[in-house]
Amino acid sequence: MRFLLSVSGAIVLSMSLSFAESEVVESSFNSDILNRDITMQVYLPDGYDKNKEDQYSVVYMLHGAGGSDTDWLVKGGMKVTADQLMARGQLRDSVIVMPTFGPATWYTNGNADQAETAFVEEFIPFVEKQFNVRNDRAGRSVGGLSMGGYGALNLSLSYPQLFCAAGVLSPAIYDPLPPETSASRKTPQFTKDGDFDAKSWTDSLYTARLDGYYKKDIIVPMWIESGDNDALGIVLAAAQLYWTLHDYQPNDVEYRVIDGDHDWMVFRDSAIRALPYMSQKCESLK
Repeated sequence: MRFLLSVSGAIVLSMSLSFAESEVVESSFNSDILNRDITMQVYLPDGYDKNKEDQYSVVYMLHGAGGSDTDWLVKGGMKVTADQLMARGQLRDSVIVMPTFGPATWYTNGNADQAETAFVEEFIPFVEKQFNVRNDRAGRSVGGLSMGGYGALNLSLSYPQLFCAAGVLSPAIYDPLPPETSASRKTPQFTKDGDFDAKSWTDSLYTARLDGYYKKDIIVPMWIESGDNDALGIVLAAAQLYWTLHDYQPNDVEYRVIDGDHDWMVFRDSAIRALPYMSQKCESLK
């Protein structure tokens, strides 16, 4: 395990001028499973051609609890980050999809919503129909922060046949139970009769998915990162995840601890490193 103590990458990248002709468009669809509209911001790389014969890789970037589809753009500077990484050849030309998947669904099948099923059975097919993106495993990756890191990890473990890599950033993956300050204790996904439902949490947590992941024998390379002063104790949870996966896939998991808390300075800086890692690992699959 290697540790990196720096947030300078995010600052340098955010100050760089971008002249790329990329654009961000908004899209939405109505989910029958969730019975509501799912909105999304979609980054289209410089030169995006809807009719291009060679389809683009797609990266799904998930927001945290209480967030929305604009978080990665407004707070995370995703357009500048993607422009610069692609210009440097560190990120393959990709469509980046940033959805609002409910402020507190945790991207899982919980007591209130079947968000995980909706993501796999409705959302991904919609994106692949609406945009010129690949529909094979080597062309599809997923990342997220906090609640989104929880979701990216769970989706990768339960559906490794769908994703070529994952970015698990400051993941809210408390084992065995979340702290009293965690938003997960109040979401309808993990409550019953107004109280926190520990069983629904443990049933959804990544630890409950590991056996199924191992049995499928399909490795999803993962980049894990957290701030060393994360007030929610995520640095320890992330380290536990790293060592668990390291026993199984030592060449396909990385962990970084950087200076910072559970905030956008950390999330943005983490994405700058996670995206190239995901791209490189996916490229190796072709």
